[in-house]
Amino acid sequence: MSSVDHVDFSALKPLLRAYALGYVTSTGPRLFSFLRSLRRQKLSTQEKLDVLYTILKTSTQPNRFPTAAAIIVGGATALARLVRAILQRVLSIYSKGSLRLSDSLPRRVQFICSLLSAWLAFDLLNRDENWIRKRGISSLESPNKHHLPPPSYRPQYAGKTIDFTSFAFCRALDIVIISAWTRTRSKPWHPEQQSPGLANAIRKLADPTIFAASAAIIMWSWFYAPDRLPREYNQWISKVADIDSRLIEALRLARRGEFVYGEDTGKAQLLKPLCQELGLPEEYADPTKTIPIPWTGKSCEMHAASRFWRSWKFAMEIYIPLQLLARIRSPNMKSALEGIKAATRSSSFLAAYTALVYYGICLARTRLGPKVFSRKTVTPQMWDSGLCVLAGCLACGWSILLEKPSRRQEVAFFVAPRALATLLPRVYDRQYRIREQAVFATSVALVLTTLKAGNERNVRGVLGRVLGSIMRE
Repeated sequence: MSSVDHVDFSALKPLLRAYALGYVTSTGPRLFSFLRSLRRQKLSTQEKLDVLYTILKTSTQPNRFPTAAAIIVGGATALARLVRAILQRVLSIYSKGSLRLSDSLPRRVQFICSLLSAWLAFDLLNRDENWIRKRGISSLESPNKHHLPPPSYRPQYAGKTIDFTSFAFCRALDIVIISAWTRTRSKPWHPEQQSPGLANAIRKLADPTIFAASAAIIMWSWFYAPDRLPREYNQWISKVADIDSRLIEALRLARRGEFVYGEDTGKAQLLKPLCQELGLPEEYADPTKTIPIPWTGKSCEMHAASRFWRSWKFAMEIYIPLQLLARIRSPNMKSALEGIKAATRSSSFLAAYTALVYYGICLARTRLGPKVFSRKTVTPQMWDSGLCVLAGCLACGWSILLEKPSRRQEVAFFVAPRALATLLPRVYDRQYRIREQAVFATSVALVLTTLKAGNERNVRGVLGRVLGSIMRE
């Protein structure tokens, strides 16, 4: 009998699953965008095939996500399994079979193997000279330098993986918090011992609060520092918000002190074309004549309702096809109705999110704000240079309460890493990359070790279920 018959290839299954899923998730969006653009682009058949080939080939490069995912999962499964077997074999030889590995050692081996594989994957992902060159040039030309050195100094840049690192850190932090809550549940000072009602409220409001705080940070960045957001994410928010770019520019100028009430700073011409299009007097656009400028019309409620309706229709066009596609395996009336109901709920959440941004801005600068604070204490200039936008940013995230609790959790996990990434420099000097690498590797190792230890509940949401199925040997 050949020795090949005794080889156990089951340890390679998680690695292959991770690569396949990584390839689909990284190639799918680009492929979908390509198919959508076929009607708009006049390309020959050969040119279309070349683009398609490039899309399918790019994700197979060693420094892309599929390879990194395979290395991480392979280290947490196959490598950890191999190391445990070697250690057990060595221990059996030296103790003549009388000793076995302690209960804590396999978990330590698991953590170390996961850490090393994540460390290696991080190195591979950052081996991209094209990204370093493009990001370095764009960052030096950007008005928001993110604390970079002057253009005369051109170091090696890092930051390609900042979104991955933020995601891994948020998930690891969630595990730490859940574990600490669970382990201290029996302590007399724990909220569940002091006040079960308070503990229940904390659990219910945790995810909405995380989402609301994250949404506030993201929307503030979208208004005043859009280059801190990923380009695709920034474009998505702009499309959903559907606000005239001239109004956004005026708010940014007001924050920079270039659009000032009572002073002629030469920016009055910015909004005059918009007033003409809306049939409003041109003096509404002049900060020397109109204080404050009526950004949102006479009625905050009517404006918010209009925004809600427009955003709801836009969202329904996206969510209905997705929900119906997700239920294609069971095409019946009940399943279709459930899909439409889920799409309506999600669309209402997104529409309320958009409407609350504008409603918060309108109430703060025209209705509640001036009544609570006199114009001498908080001037119109102060409202329009950031306070009114802050009110809208703080209000919008609470629209998450329209979603189901399970859905709130997933959405909170989606936006929290992006909010964290906006607080960090997207491009930084390469000499500091080891800090990010340490955070990334440690976070990934903690998540995978928790899963392999059988604590799937501590890795909440879809990620826990997906990783659990991938890492099953």
